[in-house]
Amino acid sequence: MRTIGDLAMPGQTLAGYRIERPLGRGGMGAVHLAHGPQGPVALKLLDLGGPDGPELQRTFARELALGRELCHPGIVRVFDAGQVGGLAFVAMEYMASGDLAQWCARPGGPPPVPWALEVTRRVASALAHAHDRFGIVHRDVKPANILLEAGRRAVKLADFGLARLADQQRSRTGVFAGTPTYMSPEQMADGTGDARSDLYSLGAVLFELLAGRPPHEAGNLGALLREVCCTPAPDLGALRPDLPAALTALVARLLDKQPRNRPSRAQTLADELASLEAQPEICAAASCWP
Repeated sequence: MRTIGDLAMPGQTLAGYRIERPLGRGGMGAVHLAHGPQGPVALKLLDLGGPDGPELQRTFARELALGRELCHPGIVRVFDAGQVGGLAFVAMEYMASGDLAQWCARPGGPPPVPWALEVTRRVASALAHAHDRFGIVHRDVKPANILLEAGRRAVKLADFGLARLADQQRSRTGVFAGTPTYMSPEQMADGTGDARSDLYSLGAVLFELLAGRPPHEAGNLGALLREVCCTPAPDLGALRPDLPAALTALVARLLDKQPRNRPSRAQTLADELASLEAQPEICAAASCWP
């Protein structure tokens, strides 16, 4: 069987898309800059071969059909999707400034608070659209799935529907397809999770933007799992005493181990973030774009 490496060399063409260069790689596949009828796209390639291939391919088709129903300015547009042998491809809107994980890796410390709140609010609004109108839970909110384009001041959430593929592979192999740093305790424990699980994950992203580190860190996967499931998140106010108490309290609610103690809806979170952005000590600070 041909592999992603065989098909994704620069200059090669896959399903009508000419590969330009790699953009990133994850536990299940890789993303390349490519050119197709729409112009430049981010072409995600997923390996759905192996003994569980037919079931993974059915999951892929079903979940992508759901994800393509979403139309919101804060959600990455899916232009095309399909399968070539044991490989699946998704042609998505290309965001030229990369993802939030790349931004977080830059030197210079945490970003300005207004920018962190704006990014988080926009993602919360996208989640509200998916949760309230379609009942779709993202299940993999993390910096690598939050894409940016500075020229348009755009923030968009990617990979709706694809997290179930990672979950399915993990249930077969017992191996996490990606980092569990941003997973909620309930999702990590038994794979369950409703809209409030996405809000926990977004809270972990906001914590990292404000503190310059994730809420939980450990030297190995087992220790990290115990931290996320059992250890309260650090007090953000102690790490950043300059932050308003209302903001540190909101982050603490988002990272509560009990879903019932988190905000109940993504739109509620977006509204709270907008109120915080309007506070004089926050809106007076300079924002920035990468």
